[in-house]
Amino acid sequence: MTQHTISPVTLATCVEHSLHISLDGFDLSRARLYGISIVDEEAAARNEDGALRITFLAEHGDVYELLEAQTSAIVRMFDAAVVLTCGWAAPIRDDEDEDEELSTPPSQHPERRRVRLVVVVGDCGVGSVLRFADTPNDVVTDAGAARGSLADAVTNMWFDCPVNVAQNPADSAMQE
Repeated sequence: MTQHTISPVTLATCVEHSLHISLDGFDLSRARLYGISIVDEEAAARNEDGALRITFLAEHGDVYELLEAQTSAIVRMFDAAVVLTCGWAAPIRDDEDEDEELSTPPSQHPERRRVRLVVVVGDCGVGSVLRFADTPNDVVTDAGAARGSLADAVTNMWFDCPVNVAQNPADSAMQE
């Protein structure tokens, strides 16, 4: 596999751009896992068609179960992995109502917004792109500063992924 130098957030932006063109809406009921093969780094930085090969691998109703599934280890055959999920987001404030806001699920928050999240992880790190349904022409990027259970699960899937290689019985006979 070729060592790539494209930043994770640049890669995430290109992937999100491609998926945005092909997806309809912000209501996917299942999280998706894709494998990314980088064809042309410079073209990816310009969001050009054909810069990446995006391969659908799996989907699941629970993003954490998707990431923890043994079958998700196949993503390590690619240059990077992409997790795509949709849901609700709510603002986080630093005021005195913090305890009340933290106890309100985003889906029930009065200022909730529908969001689609694309997270890319590869050997160079993690990057993500958010796009909101009410402002679909704008994106919010994160160059790996995200924290929380999803960020941890994505990082663990890539960097702590157990790789089980089936050994050919003939190979083990030669070693004896």
